[in-house]
Parts: sequence; C-alpha cells; structure tokens
Amino acid sequence: MGKILLQLPEGLKTRAIKLAKELKSKGNEVVIWGERCYGACDVKTLPGYRTLHYGHSKMLDIPNVEYEPWRINKDLVPVVTKALPMLPKKVGLASTIQHSHKLGEVKDFLESHGKTAIIIPKGARCSEEGQVLGCDVSGAVAIKDDVDVFLFIGTGLFHPMGIAYYTGKEVVRADPITQEVEDVDATKWIKARALRQSKAMGAKSFGVVVSLKPGQNQMESAGKICEKLESSGYPAYIIAVDELSPDKLLGFDVDAFIITACPRIVIDDWKNYDKPVLLPEEVEEVLNTYVHKM
Repeated sequence: MGKILLQLPEGLKTRAIKLAKELKSKGNEVVIWGERCYGACDVKTLPGYRTLHYGHSKMLDIPNVEYEPWRINKDLVPVVTKALPMLPKKVGLASTIQHSHKLGEVKDFLESHGKTAIIIPKGARCSEEGQVLGCDVSGAVAIKDDVDVFLFIGTGLFHPMGIAYYTGKEVVRADPITQEVEDVDATKWIKARALRQSKAMGAKSFGVVVSLKPGQNQMESAGKICEKLESSGYPAYIIAVDELSPDKLLGFDVDAFIITACPRIVIDDWKNYDKPVLLPEEVEEVLNTYVHKM
C-alpha cells in the first residue's frame, strides 16, 4: 500500500481508470497523470508518491519510479509467414517492447524455413534484445553488415523508417495487428534531411535546444555543440524548454536551431518550425557542406 502516481502514454490512457481502480482496491492512494506522456524518457514524479510508468520499458534509473511494459502476446507466425517471400537469406529481427519478447519464436520459425535470423542486440537506451526506440536503433546499426534485410514487427512506420534511415538496409515491416506486410522506403526521410540542411545554408548563429524531460536532457551534449560552433566562429546559445513546440522558438533571434531533445521533433515536425531545425549529428555536416561554403 502507498501513494502512486499513475502515468500512461496517450494510446493507453483508456486503461487508466481500470488500472487506478485495481490499485485502489489494494489500498493504494492513486493520482493519474493527465498531461501528455511522450515515452519512457518523459517520466514524472510527485513528492511522496511512487511513479508507476505504464506501457514502456525501463530507460532511466530514477528513485521511486517503476516501469511496467505493455506486452502483446499475439502469435507473430501468421504475419511473418506472409513476409517470407520478401525476405532474403540473412534477416535481422527488431520490434518495440510490445512484441520483442516474442522474437525468439520468430527466429526459430525463420530458421526452420532456411533463413539465418539475428535478433538485434540491446541498444544503449533499450532494456532488452530486439527492441528499438524512436531515439535508439543502435542495436540494428550494430549488425547491419551481418544481414541482408531487417524484419520489423510492429505497428507504425517511424521505428522501421529509423532502421532503414540509419542502417541503409532494406526493411520489411510486418504488422501483427492488421496483418499488413510492406517494404519500408526511407527515401522521404533522406530527401527531407537534405532539404532541412539546405535551409540552414548561410546560418550565422544557432540556438541549441535542450529539453528538461528526464530522458531527453542532453545539457552536456548541448554544451559541446556550442563549443564546436563558437570555435568555428558562429555564436550559439543554449535554450532550455520542458515541452518543445514551434511557438516557443519564435522570438529567438538566431538563424537556425539544433534540437537535442527527441529526434521525432525534427524528423516529423520540421516543417512546422519557422526556422531551420537540425539533429545534433547533422551539425558538422552542415558546417562543412553548407555554411563554410558561403
């Protein structure tokens, strides 16, 4: 028994009341977090309460915070069977936390059909093998030279697009909920990156944006980026925010922004920002390719 702050991502808030009811039936005092939750990086705490962060796997070691992943125990073999004709010999396996615990079964199935299957190793910010996050596909990158294709099992395009984007490999997405199977094309992201970088051409000053969300706070990295920019003759300023949105950057008199928070802000929403926005890993490329040629 105790005091619990119950936090859920948007897609699982329909479960909030049921979970709160169960917790209260055990004698707990429950507060439901009503603001948006963007992922395992976005953990909230209240003095005197233990946070139950439901839906995501553990990312951060924070006192009085417990992660409870949401697992889906759906049989993955039917959708993988549909994907078989699209898969060459050596296959890398990846998913989100909802399905990653079932990848061992997928590996066995593929190998029984003559494939070589490798479950991606645990990434720097992930809690288990096979898992990818929006901010961490390093497990896939680590084995990209050992596979011909990646099979991503899950819903949505952001995660498999990230694998394709950062590994340069073909990715097949198999959705166990809709039973859809498709090739993932990262061309759109690649073209968008070139356009974003070209918009930063001629930038003379930069704002380096840091999110204060626990799992997104990259203040040390932001400081190093500022040092790099200023040593190249470009004024740079750290701008700290909690939840970033385009309107929060409107008043700052700089030419471009480097976003050290969630990469989805840049990749998904860059068109919504009044000035160019870049990922941290793009800074040196922009300086060398665009800015210094001016």
